[in-house]
Amino acid sequence: MVDFGIIGELPVPATYGRHLLRLFEPDKLLAGTGLTAAELEQPGRLITVRQALQYVRNTLNLATEADWYLGWSSSLADHFHGPVSIALLSAPTLGHGMDAFLKHFPSRIPYMHMQGRTRGSVFMAELVPLIDLEEAAPLLIETPLLLLQQHLDNVYGVDFSQASLELAYPPTPHAARYSQYFKCPIHFDAEHNALVFPTAWRELANLGYIESTWAHALSQCRATVASSRERETLGEVRERLCAAFECAHRTRPLPTLNELADRLHLAPRTLIRRLRRLGTTYQEITDEFLLARAQELLTNHGISIKEVAARLGFNNPANFGKAFKRWSGVSPGQYRAQRIG
Repeated sequence: MVDFGIIGELPVPATYGRHLLRLFEPDKLLAGTGLTAAELEQPGRLITVRQALQYVRNTLNLATEADWYLGWSSSLADHFHGPVSIALLSAPTLGHGMDAFLKHFPSRIPYMHMQGRTRGSVFMAELVPLIDLEEAAPLLIETPLLLLQQHLDNVYGVDFSQASLELAYPPTPHAARYSQYFKCPIHFDAEHNALVFPTAWRELANLGYIESTWAHALSQCRATVASSRERETLGEVRERLCAAFECAHRTRPLPTLNELADRLHLAPRTLIRRLRRLGTTYQEITDEFLLARAQELLTNHGISIKEVAARLGFNNPANFGKAFKRWSGVSPGQYRAQRIG
């Protein structure tokens, strides 16, 4: 598991800080973080990802309604005025603004990699967690997606019935209320966390485009991006692993470490060293990736366990069974029975 306790930091006021302090009792909100309310009020204050995740877990425990964060996230765009927001508002086209958001917003949330991918006639704005977000996943994944939706709605007025939202986890207890906040159809237990929309939208012109404002916003985005080569490398590794499953004629689902290092134009030792600094290895990353893919496939009762094994690159289903049990503690059949039964 990747540990961003020391390496990963994020600016609190730009993410949660001041807004949540108004909603919850500060002492309870900050319990276990080692932080004070005064520290969160400091302009430019940085905290570790570990502190941020504890902070978010506290909000989930304190909230009286499970869907409270959806309403809060929907209103957050009104208070979100950093360079990424300005880039979205001033970009020449929807595609330019989208690319800027996906590239630069992760500097605010270093536990998340974002990428844009074209799949046939649709474009996917995808969020890939770099660590296990546990019970905080819905809040931390859906908040950026709601921010993105707000900007597309306000700036371009698109028809969201042509779009969809894919979430790679089961329906939440408050799933019935999502239609109050999201304007497009929602698909849970998907392979990805992504806002999916027609690729043609990327060409939509922004009537509010101002060249000087756009150029300045981009320069500010570049200046404020966290300079962690290790985190960037980890994001690239996850992106390459996702891409491996998109290849229709692959000979193996996942590249070897040497193959991946070559594609990233790195020496294998450099890749190993950067991952080690994040407290992980390529083997651990691929194991976590394969486990997540296996769990997604096993929830589909129409796919046999033998087919799941084959899709993950296992020639022998028995070897897949042993690997899955090593990863999760249960056999593929037991996992499927627990999820479907």
